[in-house]
Amino acid sequence: MPRFSAHEALELVKKQGLDLPFIIVSGHIEEETAVAAMQSGAHDYIMKERLARLVPAVERELREAEVRRAAKKSEAELRRAHEELELRVEKRTAALKAANAKLQNVIEERRRLENELLEIAENERRRIGFDLHDDLGQKLTGVSLMIKGLERRLIGEQHLCAPDARRIQSLIQEITDHTHHLARQFSSLDARGDDLATVLKAVAGNAKAMFEIGCEFRAKGTIPALPQNTILQLYKICQEAVTNSIRHGKARQVSISLAGNGDELVLTIKNDGLPFSPPEGAKSRMGLRIMNYRARTIGATLEIKPLKKSGTIVTCALSMKNGSKTEPAASALAESSPD
Repeated sequence: MPRFSAHEALELVKKQGLDLPFIIVSGHIEEETAVAAMQSGAHDYIMKERLARLVPAVERELREAEVRRAAKKSEAELRRAHEELELRVEKRTAALKAANAKLQNVIEERRRLENELLEIAENERRRIGFDLHDDLGQKLTGVSLMIKGLERRLIGEQHLCAPDARRIQSLIQEITDHTHHLARQFSSLDARGDDLATVLKAVAGNAKAMFEIGCEFRAKGTIPALPQNTILQLYKICQEAVTNSIRHGKARQVSISLAGNGDELVLTIKNDGLPFSPPEGAKSRMGLRIMNYRARTIGATLEIKPLKKSGTIVTCALSMKNGSKTEPAASALAESSPD
């Protein structure tokens, strides 16, 4: 047509955004023009002297147009499904974040309650220690002095009961000394200003003096400077393990070891007493529950296992990688043992 060319028609279809088969029928079209039209979006071109190709070309382009429409519909459905999936994932992620936040709150609350329980237990032990020292200890000392005076009178009178009085006074003195040891153990819960190795060495020395057993402490590797609360909890775990091995395991030899390799700090208490394996529900026992509480509050793990022949080993491992804070300075301790 003189005033409306195939190129203008094609541009109009494209401008309208229509996906229609576009076939150019011309009596005369140059090859370059036809190629340019095809590159611009025309689907085919047919010369007028070959109109026999027109019907098959129209049928073919209608089929291909239907295929394109079906593909676009599938793409739209796929895009819609993808958007719905993203929305569901977003909602699920938000729900998981909320559940995780709630779980973290529960964990923090449990940790807070465990710390409160430990504080209550420590205060109660301290109170018992003061009562033993200030009340029972003083009364036993008074009774011991009275028996000592009675013994002297009986000796002066050459009474037959004088040896009995001496034995009673000796027994009361032993009870008094043991009471003072217990009072010191209960009331001396803090080890302010001391590093962990020094504190554990003191535990070994006290056990050796109080219970008259063999108890040694050894440290190897690099032992970092720890926060005071971490030192306190490890100290109390060690003290509880040593006491249990003597009172319940009837141990005569206890070894305490502390090993650090930069990534982990491991406290080990081993004894030669009766083998002990925590039965099911062992955490219901107050001593074991408190030991586990102490380990959890500092991010450590606690394990109690019987040895093959005799004895028990208690292992408390503290990871220094994730969240286990240390003081700015670190100290490397050589192997040591109690005096």
